[in-house]
Amino acid sequence: MSSETHEFKAEVAALLNLVTNSLYTNSEIFLRELISNAADALDKARYQALVDSELGGKELEPHILITANAQANTLTIEDTGIGMTREEAGQNLGTIAHSGTLAYLKQIQEAKAKGELSEAGEVNLIGQFGVGFYSAFMVAEEVSVHTRSGKPGSEPIIWRSKGDGRYAVEPGTREARGTSIEITLKGEAKEFLDRWRLQNLIKRYSNYVIHPIKLRIVDAEGEDKDPEPKQINAASAIWAKSPSELEDEDYQEFYKHVMGGFVLPGDEPFGKLHYSADAPIQFHALLFVPGRAPADLFQEDRKSLQLYARRVLVMENCDSLLPQYLRFIRGVVDSEDLPLNVSREMLQEHKSLSAIRRQLTRKALKLLAELASDEAETYAKLWKEFGPVIKEGLHTDSSQRKDLIELLRWRSVAKGEDLVSLKAYVEAMPEDQKSIWYIAGPDEAALRNSPHLEAVNAKGQDVLLMSDAVDEWVLQSLAEYEGKSFRSVTQGELEDAADEDDKDDDAKDEDSEDADEAKKDEREASPIDPLLNLGKVVFGERLRDVRASKRLVDSPSCLVDAAGGMSRNMERILRMAQPGMGGMGNSPRILELNPEHSIVKAANTLAEQNKDDPRLPEWLELLHDLAALSEGSVPDPAGAAKRFQRVLGEVAAAAVEQQS
Repeated sequence: MSSETHEFKAEVAALLNLVTNSLYTNSEIFLRELISNAADALDKARYQALVDSELGGKELEPHILITANAQANTLTIEDTGIGMTREEAGQNLGTIAHSGTLAYLKQIQEAKAKGELSEAGEVNLIGQFGVGFYSAFMVAEEVSVHTRSGKPGSEPIIWRSKGDGRYAVEPGTREARGTSIEITLKGEAKEFLDRWRLQNLIKRYSNYVIHPIKLRIVDAEGEDKDPEPKQINAASAIWAKSPSELEDEDYQEFYKHVMGGFVLPGDEPFGKLHYSADAPIQFHALLFVPGRAPADLFQEDRKSLQLYARRVLVMENCDSLLPQYLRFIRGVVDSEDLPLNVSREMLQEHKSLSAIRRQLTRKALKLLAELASDEAETYAKLWKEFGPVIKEGLHTDSSQRKDLIELLRWRSVAKGEDLVSLKAYVEAMPEDQKSIWYIAGPDEAALRNSPHLEAVNAKGQDVLLMSDAVDEWVLQSLAEYEGKSFRSVTQGELEDAADEDDKDDDAKDEDSEDADEAKKDEREASPIDPLLNLGKVVFGERLRDVRASKRLVDSPSCLVDAAGGMSRNMERILRMAQPGMGGMGNSPRILELNPEHSIVKAANTLAEQNKDDPRLPEWLELLHDLAALSEGSVPDPAGAAKRFQRVLGEVAAAAVEQQS
């Protein structure tokens, strides 16, 4: 058999032109591609041996040997796989069998010329048309393929090319079945002769390839540093094993790996999901709920699940495998049905992805539900770390709404530091309570001491404490639970807590600010009407209304929001999210005065006797200051301080005069 020189097919020539002109910025992936090809050749040999009794080389040990020869400036990837005949080498290495490739390459060239080629697009080409072998030309001056097929009567051949549009095929000398790809490296690619560089790349991309990958280093003087090459890769993927084969120590060790190799003391995962599926798509998954919130949880470039295809890493951070509200979960997913080198754009369109995402989401939510049900203490810690993130799902994932609602937890006034589910809250409600009470604000301690709670607490009814900013959005997606509506103790006119829900018309009135306005004219006479009428004059448009309170028991005053309107807490959140929103947060509120409080009674008596008494406006302002102070924010601190000083001065003077 003589040497023959051939021209590459047009599509391959175009491809090599793109490769050699640095279309790809991430040149290191060539090693992943060639190792994957070698692993495929070993798999084919194993299968062929089962169906072909005449296949040669059955005695060979399956392995991949990588030799870095600094003296010869070559990197060789050798396998004991199926090998190739002359015809197969010409077909596999000289053509691309997929139609449309040339048109695709033309589009890539045009996009590159216009500067429109993204990094994702660069990586997209490799693997899409079975062209992983040609990635070797990113780092090669010349590529030589020494191969021999295991078919009876096959002869060894050598395939050579410099990537210049031609390739030669000549007789070879290889005696054993298999393939050896020898790359003569370009000057800028000499980094791939370094032991540590190669080890890191093998462990990063090909650590879980099922076949042993060994490494040999030959130095510049020609000395073989590894007479007995050692295996570099783990070969065995923990996620592909049965859970019954694994111990807790195995999972803990792998948890450290997916978390970057280091975890803080006491950072054991809250839970794990080890799952395999065969239909409608085959994949393995090993996921962890971290014991601490990752530092990058709210960053756009955060880590996410690692995606493998046939045990080869194809994407270190694949955020398409779980919804955003489960972004704290870490781990790996490995599928036989995904192609190597899938880009983010390809993943979005790949039909297998939606099936994986659907199953993983369902399984992850089931894991969280089991923790909430069976390990309440663990789930409380988990909720502290990830509760606000999970709550996002109520707004973004209607398909999982039912399961997400059951995961929700809040603290409440009655339960102290314990978390309360909506189911537990409803089960504990007194018979005469028809609504789920809540109070929202930035400070849980302040919420617990809010005067708005007094009437509800006096009736033995509990109130949920909502101190996460996301809670306001949750409530927009969660109008009711098991027929019980959510009601804020800081909004609308609060009827008697025991019977207000029995009044359907009143409940409907609470749904709008206009109804709140209409109630002003319908309101029953109050014993403190003289003071209320004066208050409306004193405050004018600064307040929406001044009225007698049915929610206060011990406190003299409080500020409430109109029914159905935007709460003061929501205004605060929007103002923080969008600082340029001008007057947001300054909408007029309602001042409620407690008719049974001694201060209010005294002020009302004075208003009855002399509504023009100059002390009354200041006392009303002080009642407003007290209401604002109970919420932690006084609109006019300096003015409030002066008013308190004057009143205290009057009290002190009266006390001195009385003693004298």
